[in-house]
Amino acid sequence: MCVLERKIYRDLLEWKNRKHKCLVVTGQRQVGKTYIINAFAKAEYEHYVYMNLDERPQLRDIFEGDVTAQEMMKRLTLVFGKDSIVEGSTLIFIDEIQECDRAYSSLKQFTIYGKIDVIASGSLLGITVPQDRGDRKTLMPMGYEEIIRMHPLDFEEFLWAKNIPRESIEELRSCIRGKMPVEKNLFSRMTELFREFMVVGGMPEAVDAYVSSNDFRSVEPVLEEISATCIRDINRYNEGINRIKTMECFESIPYQLSDSNKKFMYSRINGEKSRRAADRYMENLLWIKDAGYGNFCYGLEQPALPLKKYVKRDSFKVYLSDTGLLLHMYGDKAKMAAYSGDGSYNMGAAAENMVAECLVKNGMEPAYYRKDKGSGRMELDFVLEFWDGVAVIEVKSGKDRTAPSIGSVKNRFDVARRIILETDNIYVDGEGIEHYPVFAAAFIRDMDREPPGTPFGRKP
Repeated sequence: MCVLERKIYRDLLEWKNRKHKCLVVTGQRQVGKTYIINAFAKAEYEHYVYMNLDERPQLRDIFEGDVTAQEMMKRLTLVFGKDSIVEGSTLIFIDEIQECDRAYSSLKQFTIYGKIDVIASGSLLGITVPQDRGDRKTLMPMGYEEIIRMHPLDFEEFLWAKNIPRESIEELRSCIRGKMPVEKNLFSRMTELFREFMVVGGMPEAVDAYVSSNDFRSVEPVLEEISATCIRDINRYNEGINRIKTMECFESIPYQLSDSNKKFMYSRINGEKSRRAADRYMENLLWIKDAGYGNFCYGLEQPALPLKKYVKRDSFKVYLSDTGLLLHMYGDKAKMAAYSGDGSYNMGAAAENMVAECLVKNGMEPAYYRKDKGSGRMELDFVLEFWDGVAVIEVKSGKDRTAPSIGSVKNRFDVARRIILETDNIYVDGEGIEHYPVFAAAFIRDMDREPPGTPFGRKP
Protein backbone atom coordinates (compact mmCIF):
# COMPACT_ATOMS: atom_id res chain seq x y z
CA MET A 1 0.00 0.00 0.00
CA CYS A 2 1.38 3.42 -0.97
CA VAL A 3 1.25 6.50 1.24
CA LEU A 4 -0.97 9.11 -0.38
CA GLU A 5 -0.05 12.73 0.22
CA ARG A 6 -3.10 14.94 0.69
CA LYS A 7 -3.39 18.72 0.54
CA ILE A 8 -5.75 18.78 3.50
CA TYR A 9 -2.79 17.94 5.76
CA ARG A 10 -1.46 21.48 5.39
CA ASP A 11 -4.93 22.80 6.25
CA LEU A 12 -4.86 20.73 9.44
CA LEU A 13 -1.43 22.14 10.29
CA GLU A 14 -2.60 25.68 9.68
CA TRP A 15 -5.57 25.05 11.99
CA LYS A 16 -3.36 23.63 14.74
CA ASN A 17 -0.86 26.49 14.65
CA ARG A 18 -3.33 29.33 15.23
CA LYS A 19 -6.10 30.11 17.66
CA HIS A 20 -8.96 27.84 16.67
CA LYS A 21 -12.27 26.20 17.48
CA CYS A 22 -13.01 22.50 17.24
CA LEU A 23 -12.66 21.26 13.67
CA VAL A 24 -15.22 19.21 11.75
CA VAL A 25 -13.98 17.40 8.64
CA THR A 26 -16.87 16.45 6.37
CA GLY A 27 -17.07 14.63 3.06
CA GLN A 28 -18.53 11.56 1.43
CA ARG A 29 -17.52 8.13 2.62
CA GLN A 30 -14.13 6.66 1.70
CA VAL A 31 -12.37 9.90 0.73
CA GLY A 32 -9.69 9.27 3.37
CA LYS A 33 -10.84 11.41 6.30
CA THR A 34 -9.96 8.90 9.01
CA TYR A 35 -6.62 8.01 7.42
CA ILE A 36 -5.32 11.56 7.10
CA ILE A 37 -6.53 12.71 10.53
CA ASN A 38 -4.95 9.66 12.14
CA ALA A 39 -1.66 10.39 10.38
CA PHE A 40 -1.84 14.05 11.39
CA ALA A 41 -2.60 13.23 15.03
CA LYS A 42 0.24 10.75 15.38
CA ALA A 43 2.77 13.08 13.78
CA GLU A 44 1.78 16.40 15.36
CA TYR A 45 0.62 15.57 18.94
CA GLU A 46 2.25 13.96 21.96
CA HIS A 47 -1.08 12.49 23.12
CA TYR A 48 -3.89 11.20 20.94
CA VAL A 49 -7.33 9.75 21.73
CA TYR A 50 -9.29 8.10 18.91
CA MET A 51 -13.02 7.44 19.24
CA ASN A 52 -15.09 5.76 16.56
CA LEU A 53 -18.73 6.19 17.54
CA ASP A 54 -19.94 3.73 14.92
CA GLU A 55 -17.58 0.85 15.72
CA ARG A 56 -17.72 1.44 19.50
CA PRO A 57 -21.23 2.72 20.23
CA GLN A 58 -20.65 2.42 24.00
CA LEU A 59 -18.39 5.47 23.75
CA ARG A 60 -21.48 7.60 23.11
CA ASP A 61 -22.24 7.36 26.84
CA ILE A 62 -19.35 9.75 27.48
CA PHE A 63 -21.44 12.59 26.09
CA GLU A 64 -24.68 11.81 27.89
CA GLY A 65 -26.17 14.42 30.21
CA ASP A 66 -25.47 18.12 30.64
CA VAL A 67 -21.69 17.84 31.10
CA THR A 68 -18.70 20.16 30.84
CA ALA A 69 -15.53 19.52 28.87
CA GLN A 70 -13.72 18.70 32.11
CA GLU A 71 -16.32 16.08 33.00
CA MET A 72 -16.11 14.53 29.54
CA MET A 73 -12.32 14.34 29.85
CA LYS A 74 -12.66 12.55 33.18
CA ARG A 75 -14.88 10.00 31.51
CA LEU A 76 -12.40 9.64 28.67
CA THR A 77 -9.52 8.93 31.04
CA LEU A 78 -11.56 6.12 32.59
CA VAL A 79 -11.77 4.49 29.16
CA PHE A 80 -8.38 5.35 27.67
CA GLY A 81 -6.20 5.67 30.78
CA LYS A 82 -5.29 8.49 33.16
CA ASP A 83 -2.30 9.63 31.09
CA SER A 84 -4.20 9.71 27.80
CA ILE A 85 -5.19 13.39 28.00
CA VAL A 86 -2.75 16.18 28.82
CA GLU A 87 -3.81 19.78 28.43
CA GLY A 88 -1.97 21.59 25.64
CA SER A 89 -0.59 18.49 23.93
CA THR A 90 -3.60 16.25 23.18
CA LEU A 91 -5.82 15.73 20.18
CA ILE A 92 -9.18 14.01 20.59
CA PHE A 93 -10.46 12.62 17.30
CA ILE A 94 -14.20 11.81 17.30
CA ASP A 95 -14.82 9.73 14.20
CA GLU A 96 -18.30 9.05 12.74
CA ILE A 97 -19.67 11.83 14.92
CA GLN A 98 -22.96 11.80 13.01
CA GLU A 99 -23.87 8.71 15.03
CA CYS A 100 -24.26 10.74 18.26
CA ASP A 101 -26.04 14.09 18.46
CA ARG A 102 -24.68 14.76 21.96
CA ALA A 103 -21.11 14.27 20.75
CA TYR A 104 -21.65 16.89 18.06
CA SER A 105 -23.14 19.28 20.60
CA SER A 106 -20.17 18.70 22.93
CA LEU A 107 -17.89 20.55 20.52
CA LYS A 108 -19.23 23.79 21.99
CA GLN A 109 -17.95 22.85 25.44
CA PHE A 110 -14.55 21.80 24.10
CA THR A 111 -14.21 25.05 22.14
CA ILE A 112 -15.08 27.17 25.19
CA TYR A 113 -12.63 25.17 27.33
CA GLY A 114 -9.89 25.69 24.76
CA LYS A 115 -7.14 23.54 26.31
CA ILE A 116 -7.70 20.37 24.29
CA ASP A 117 -7.76 20.14 20.50
CA VAL A 118 -10.71 18.25 19.05
CA ILE A 119 -11.29 17.12 15.49
CA ALA A 120 -14.56 15.48 14.53
CA SER A 121 -15.18 13.65 11.31
CA GLY A 122 -18.32 12.31 9.74
CA SER A 123 -19.93 11.32 6.50
CA LEU A 124 -23.55 12.26 5.78
CA LEU A 125 -23.50 15.06 8.38
CA GLY A 126 -25.65 17.17 6.10
CA ILE A 127 -28.48 14.66 6.31
CA THR A 128 -28.17 13.24 9.82
CA VAL A 129 -27.71 16.26 12.09
CA PRO A 130 -30.61 16.67 14.52
CA GLN A 131 -32.38 19.54 12.83
CA ASP A 132 -33.24 17.07 10.05
CA ARG A 133 -34.73 14.54 12.46
CA GLY A 134 -38.01 16.16 13.42
CA ASP A 135 -38.51 15.47 17.10
CA ARG A 136 -34.82 15.49 18.05
CA LYS A 137 -34.05 18.72 19.94
CA THR A 138 -30.34 18.37 20.80
CA LEU A 139 -28.54 21.70 20.51
CA MET A 140 -25.78 21.96 17.91
CA PRO A 141 -22.46 23.88 18.32
CA MET A 142 -23.77 26.75 16.14
CA GLY A 143 -20.61 28.76 15.56
CA TYR A 144 -18.35 26.85 17.92
CA GLU A 145 -16.80 24.70 15.21
CA GLU A 146 -14.83 25.18 12.00
CA ILE A 147 -15.68 23.03 8.99
CA ILE A 148 -13.46 21.67 6.22
CA ARG A 149 -14.86 19.57 3.40
CA MET A 150 -12.64 16.80 2.11
CA HIS A 151 -12.92 15.50 -1.44
CA PRO A 152 -11.45 12.53 -3.28
CA LEU A 153 -7.91 13.06 -4.58
CA ASP A 154 -7.56 15.81 -7.14
CA PHE A 155 -5.39 15.46 -10.24
CA GLU A 156 -2.33 17.02 -8.63
CA GLU A 157 -2.56 14.61 -5.69
CA PHE A 158 -2.86 11.79 -8.23
CA LEU A 159 0.34 13.06 -9.88
CA TRP A 160 2.06 12.98 -6.49
CA ALA A 161 0.92 9.39 -6.01
CA LYS A 162 2.39 8.54 -9.43
CA ASN A 163 5.72 10.12 -8.37
CA ILE A 164 5.62 12.78 -11.07
CA PRO A 165 8.44 15.29 -10.32
CA ARG A 166 7.24 18.44 -8.58
CA GLU A 167 9.28 20.56 -10.99
CA SER A 168 7.28 19.11 -13.90
CA ILE A 169 4.03 20.06 -12.20
CA GLU A 170 5.35 23.55 -11.52
CA GLU A 171 6.42 23.87 -15.17
CA LEU A 172 2.86 22.99 -16.16
CA ARG A 173 1.45 25.56 -13.74
CA SER A 174 3.77 28.21 -15.13
CA CYS A 175 2.57 27.54 -18.68
CA ILE A 176 -1.06 27.81 -17.59
CA ARG A 177 -0.41 31.07 -15.76
CA GLY A 178 1.48 32.51 -18.72
CA LYS A 179 -0.92 31.14 -21.38
CA MET A 180 2.07 29.49 -23.07
CA PRO A 181 2.22 26.07 -24.79
CA VAL A 182 3.37 23.15 -22.69
CA GLU A 183 6.53 21.38 -23.86
CA LYS A 184 5.57 18.51 -26.19
CA ASN A 185 6.70 15.57 -24.04
CA LEU A 186 5.20 17.05 -20.87
CA PHE A 187 1.95 17.75 -22.70
CA SER A 188 1.70 14.15 -23.92
CA ARG A 189 2.51 12.73 -20.51
CA MET A 190 -0.04 14.92 -18.71
CA THR A 191 -2.70 14.04 -21.28
CA GLU A 192 -2.07 10.34 -20.68
CA LEU A 193 -2.08 10.73 -16.89
CA PHE A 194 -5.30 12.74 -16.93
CA ARG A 195 -7.00 9.99 -18.92
CA GLU A 196 -5.79 7.48 -16.33
CA PHE A 197 -7.17 9.71 -13.61
CA MET A 198 -10.57 9.88 -15.29
CA VAL A 199 -10.82 6.09 -15.37
CA VAL A 200 -9.41 5.45 -11.89
CA GLY A 201 -11.05 8.37 -10.14
CA GLY A 202 -9.84 9.98 -6.96
CA MET A 203 -11.08 7.65 -4.23
CA PRO A 204 -7.95 6.79 -2.20
CA GLU A 205 -8.41 3.03 -2.26
CA ALA A 206 -8.88 3.06 -6.04
CA VAL A 207 -5.79 5.25 -6.55
CA ASP A 208 -3.75 3.04 -4.24
CA ALA A 209 -4.83 -0.10 -6.12
CA TYR A 210 -3.89 1.42 -9.47
CA VAL A 211 -0.59 2.94 -8.40
CA SER A 212 0.45 -0.34 -6.76
CA SER A 213 -0.44 -2.49 -9.77
CA ASN A 214 -0.52 -0.16 -12.80
CA ASP A 215 -3.51 -2.25 -13.86
CA PHE A 216 -7.01 -0.88 -14.36
CA ARG A 217 -8.44 -4.31 -13.54
CA SER A 218 -7.32 -3.88 -9.93
CA VAL A 219 -9.53 -0.81 -9.64
CA GLU A 220 -12.75 -2.54 -10.67
CA PRO A 221 -13.53 -4.35 -7.39
CA VAL A 222 -12.70 -1.18 -5.46
CA LEU A 223 -15.14 0.95 -7.45
CA GLU A 224 -17.74 -1.79 -7.19
CA GLU A 225 -17.40 -1.74 -3.39
CA ILE A 226 -17.62 2.06 -3.32
CA SER A 227 -20.82 1.85 -5.35
CA ALA A 228 -22.12 -0.78 -2.91
CA THR A 229 -21.26 1.52 0.01
CA CYS A 230 -23.39 4.25 -1.54
CA ILE A 231 -26.27 1.79 -1.85
CA ARG A 232 -25.82 0.75 1.79
CA ASP A 233 -25.94 4.40 2.85
CA ILE A 234 -29.11 4.94 0.86
CA ASN A 235 -30.71 1.94 2.53
CA ARG A 236 -29.48 2.88 6.00
CA TYR A 237 -30.37 6.55 6.04
CA ASN A 238 -33.63 6.41 4.09
CA GLU A 239 -36.85 4.75 5.14
CA GLY A 240 -39.54 2.91 3.20
CA ILE A 241 -40.27 4.18 -0.29
CA ASN A 242 -37.55 6.84 0.02
CA ARG A 243 -34.92 4.11 -0.36
CA ILE A 244 -36.27 3.29 -3.81
CA LYS A 245 -36.73 6.92 -4.82
CA THR A 246 -33.24 7.94 -3.74
CA MET A 247 -31.75 4.98 -5.60
CA GLU A 248 -33.71 5.95 -8.72
CA CYS A 249 -32.28 9.47 -8.53
CA PHE A 250 -28.72 8.23 -8.06
CA GLU A 251 -28.90 5.73 -10.91
CA SER A 252 -30.39 8.33 -13.27
CA ILE A 253 -27.48 10.78 -12.97
CA PRO A 254 -25.17 9.12 -15.56
CA TYR A 255 -27.94 8.92 -18.11
CA GLN A 256 -29.17 12.46 -17.52
CA LEU A 257 -25.61 13.64 -18.24
CA SER A 258 -25.57 11.68 -21.50
CA ASP A 259 -28.47 13.72 -22.88
CA SER A 260 -27.69 16.66 -25.15
CA ASN A 261 -29.46 18.86 -22.60
CA LYS A 262 -27.67 17.84 -19.42
CA LYS A 263 -30.08 19.70 -17.16
CA PHE A 264 -31.38 17.31 -14.52
CA MET A 265 -35.05 16.62 -15.15
CA TYR A 266 -37.11 14.75 -12.58
CA SER A 267 -39.48 13.62 -15.32
CA ARG A 268 -36.69 11.52 -16.87
CA ILE A 269 -36.60 9.31 -13.79
CA ASN A 270 -39.99 7.69 -14.26
CA GLY A 271 -41.73 9.54 -17.09
CA GLU A 272 -44.10 11.58 -14.93
CA LYS A 273 -44.86 15.18 -15.81
CA SER A 274 -42.19 17.56 -14.60
CA ARG A 275 -43.96 19.22 -11.65
CA ARG A 276 -45.39 15.99 -10.32
CA ALA A 277 -42.01 14.27 -10.66
CA ALA A 278 -40.26 17.18 -8.90
CA ASP A 279 -42.62 16.92 -5.95
CA ARG A 280 -41.96 13.20 -5.82
CA TYR A 281 -38.15 13.19 -6.07
CA MET A 282 -36.83 16.59 -4.92
CA GLU A 283 -35.96 15.58 -1.36
CA ASN A 284 -34.34 12.36 -2.52
CA LEU A 285 -32.07 14.19 -4.94
CA LEU A 286 -31.08 16.63 -2.21
CA TRP A 287 -30.14 13.62 -0.07
CA ILE A 288 -27.58 12.68 -2.75
CA LYS A 289 -26.21 16.22 -2.71
CA ASP A 290 -25.96 16.40 1.08
CA ALA A 291 -24.35 12.96 1.25
CA GLY A 292 -21.58 14.26 -1.00
CA TYR A 293 -22.22 11.95 -3.94
CA GLY A 294 -23.36 14.68 -6.33
CA ASN A 295 -21.95 18.05 -7.43
CA PHE A 296 -24.72 20.48 -8.37
CA CYS A 297 -24.19 23.10 -11.08
CA TYR A 298 -27.01 25.67 -11.09
CA GLY A 299 -28.37 27.52 -14.10
CA LEU A 300 -28.20 31.30 -14.42
CA GLU A 301 -30.66 33.86 -15.67
CA GLN A 302 -27.65 35.59 -17.20
CA PRO A 303 -23.85 35.25 -16.87
CA ALA A 304 -23.32 38.41 -14.83
CA LEU A 305 -21.83 39.37 -11.46
CA PRO A 306 -22.59 38.52 -8.79
CA LEU A 307 -23.51 35.08 -10.08
CA LYS A 308 -25.49 34.22 -6.95
CA LYS A 309 -27.93 37.00 -7.78
CA TYR A 310 -28.89 35.27 -11.03
CA VAL A 311 -28.98 31.62 -9.89
CA LYS A 312 -32.10 29.64 -10.82
CA ARG A 313 -32.54 27.11 -8.02
CA ASP A 314 -34.99 25.02 -10.04
CA SER A 315 -32.57 24.58 -12.93
CA PHE A 316 -29.40 22.55 -12.43
CA LYS A 317 -27.10 19.82 -13.68
CA VAL A 318 -25.97 17.05 -11.35
CA TYR A 319 -22.50 15.57 -11.76
CA LEU A 320 -21.15 12.62 -9.79
CA SER A 321 -18.46 13.61 -7.30
CA ASP A 322 -16.03 11.07 -8.76
CA THR A 323 -15.59 10.55 -12.50
CA GLY A 324 -14.04 7.12 -11.97
CA LEU A 325 -17.32 6.01 -10.41
CA LEU A 326 -19.27 7.59 -13.28
CA LEU A 327 -17.27 5.69 -15.90
CA HIS A 328 -17.64 2.53 -13.83
CA MET A 329 -21.41 2.98 -14.05
CA TYR A 330 -21.21 3.58 -17.82
CA GLY A 331 -19.24 0.37 -18.40
CA ASP A 332 -16.11 -0.88 -20.14
CA LYS A 333 -16.63 0.80 -23.53
CA ALA A 334 -16.82 4.22 -21.92
CA LYS A 335 -13.69 3.55 -19.86
CA MET A 336 -11.80 2.38 -22.94
CA ALA A 337 -12.88 5.47 -24.87
CA ALA A 338 -11.85 7.78 -22.03
CA TYR A 339 -8.42 6.20 -21.73
CA SER A 340 -7.74 6.04 -25.46
CA GLY A 341 -9.12 9.50 -26.18
CA ASP A 342 -11.52 8.05 -28.72
CA GLY A 343 -13.23 11.12 -30.16
CA SER A 344 -15.80 9.05 -32.01
CA TYR A 345 -17.35 7.92 -28.71
CA ASN A 346 -19.64 10.43 -27.01
CA MET A 347 -17.45 11.44 -24.08
CA GLY A 348 -19.12 14.79 -23.44
CA ALA A 349 -20.71 13.63 -20.20
CA ALA A 350 -17.49 12.22 -18.74
CA ALA A 351 -15.43 15.24 -19.80
CA GLU A 352 -17.92 17.70 -18.31
CA ASN A 353 -18.16 15.64 -15.15
CA MET A 354 -14.37 15.68 -14.86
CA VAL A 355 -14.21 19.45 -15.31
CA ALA A 356 -17.00 20.01 -12.76
CA GLU A 357 -15.10 17.76 -10.34
CA CYS A 358 -11.92 19.79 -10.84
CA LEU A 359 -13.73 23.08 -10.26
CA VAL A 360 -15.39 21.89 -7.06
CA LYS A 361 -12.11 20.51 -5.71
CA ASN A 362 -10.60 23.95 -6.31
CA GLY A 363 -13.25 25.49 -4.08
CA MET A 364 -15.30 27.00 -6.91
CA GLU A 365 -19.07 26.98 -7.32
CA PRO A 366 -19.68 26.28 -11.02
CA ALA A 367 -22.80 27.51 -12.73
CA TYR A 368 -23.99 27.31 -16.34
CA TYR A 369 -26.04 29.36 -18.78
CA ARG A 370 -28.48 28.05 -21.40
CA LYS A 371 -30.97 29.87 -23.60
CA ASP A 372 -32.65 27.48 -25.97
CA LYS A 373 -35.67 29.48 -27.10
CA GLY A 374 -36.14 32.62 -29.16
CA SER A 375 -33.30 34.75 -30.46
CA GLY A 376 -29.80 34.69 -29.04
CA ARG A 377 -29.74 30.99 -28.26
CA MET A 378 -26.63 30.10 -26.34
CA GLU A 379 -25.16 27.38 -24.12
CA LEU A 380 -22.19 27.90 -21.81
CA ASP A 381 -21.03 24.73 -20.05
CA PHE A 382 -19.61 26.54 -17.03
CA VAL A 383 -19.68 30.10 -15.73
CA LEU A 384 -17.32 31.16 -12.95
CA GLU A 385 -16.39 34.24 -10.99
CA PHE A 386 -12.73 35.12 -11.63
CA TRP A 387 -10.81 37.96 -10.05
CA ASP A 388 -11.18 40.06 -13.18
CA GLY A 389 -14.84 39.27 -13.84
CA VAL A 390 -17.01 36.58 -15.38
CA ALA A 391 -15.23 33.61 -16.98
CA VAL A 392 -17.14 31.29 -19.31
CA ILE A 393 -15.92 27.80 -20.19
CA GLU A 394 -16.82 25.37 -22.93
CA VAL A 395 -15.64 21.75 -22.85
CA LYS A 396 -14.85 20.10 -26.19
CA SER A 397 -14.16 16.39 -25.89
CA GLY A 398 -14.82 15.16 -29.43
CA LYS A 399 -13.86 16.06 -32.99
CA ASP A 400 -16.25 19.01 -33.22
CA ARG A 401 -14.20 22.11 -32.38
CA THR A 402 -16.86 24.73 -33.16
CA ALA A 403 -17.87 26.91 -30.22
CA PRO A 404 -20.44 29.45 -31.42
CA SER A 405 -21.63 30.37 -27.91
CA ILE A 406 -18.13 31.24 -26.72
CA GLY A 407 -17.60 33.21 -29.91
CA SER A 408 -20.72 35.35 -29.54
CA VAL A 409 -21.13 35.70 -25.77
CA LYS A 410 -19.19 38.99 -25.64
CA ASN A 411 -21.70 40.57 -27.97
CA ARG A 412 -24.42 40.15 -25.33
CA PHE A 413 -22.78 39.99 -21.92
CA ASP A 414 -19.91 41.61 -20.02
CA VAL A 415 -17.55 38.64 -19.98
CA ALA A 416 -13.91 39.02 -18.95
CA ARG A 417 -12.53 35.61 -19.96
CA ARG A 418 -13.55 33.07 -22.60
CA ILE A 419 -12.01 29.62 -22.21
CA ILE A 420 -12.21 26.44 -24.25
CA LEU A 421 -10.99 23.17 -22.73
CA GLU A 422 -10.07 20.69 -25.47
CA THR A 423 -7.41 18.21 -26.57
CA ASP A 424 -4.94 20.79 -27.96
CA ASN A 425 -2.10 22.64 -26.28
CA ILE A 426 -2.35 26.13 -24.76
CA TYR A 427 -2.81 29.14 -27.02
CA VAL A 428 -4.86 32.34 -27.36
CA ASP A 429 -6.60 32.81 -30.71
CA GLY A 430 -7.15 36.00 -32.67
CA GLU A 431 -10.46 36.70 -30.91
CA GLY A 432 -8.86 36.53 -27.47
CA ILE A 433 -10.39 33.13 -26.65
CA GLU A 434 -8.08 31.09 -24.42
CA HIS A 435 -7.53 27.45 -25.34
CA TYR A 436 -6.26 24.91 -22.81
CA PRO A 437 -6.06 21.12 -22.65
CA VAL A 438 -8.83 19.61 -20.53
CA PHE A 439 -6.35 18.64 -17.81
CA ALA A 440 -5.73 22.36 -17.17
CA ALA A 441 -9.11 22.42 -15.42
CA ALA A 442 -7.36 20.80 -12.45
CA PHE A 443 -5.22 23.95 -12.19
CA ILE A 444 -8.02 26.46 -12.68
CA ARG A 445 -6.63 28.61 -9.87
CA ASP A 446 -3.54 29.20 -11.99
CA MET A 447 -5.77 30.71 -14.67
CA ASP A 448 -7.53 32.80 -12.04
CA ARG A 449 -4.62 34.59 -10.38
CA GLU A 450 -5.01 37.34 -7.78
CA PRO A 451 -3.96 40.81 -8.93
CA PRO A 452 -0.57 41.82 -7.46
CA GLY A 453 -0.89 43.52 -4.10
CA THR A 454 -4.44 42.34 -3.39
CA PRO A 455 -5.25 42.33 0.35
CA PHE A 456 -7.26 39.12 0.07
CA GLY A 457 -5.28 36.01 0.84
CA ARG A 458 -6.84 33.14 -1.08
CA LYS A 459 -5.33 29.67 -1.06
CA PRO A 460 -4.02 28.40 -4.40
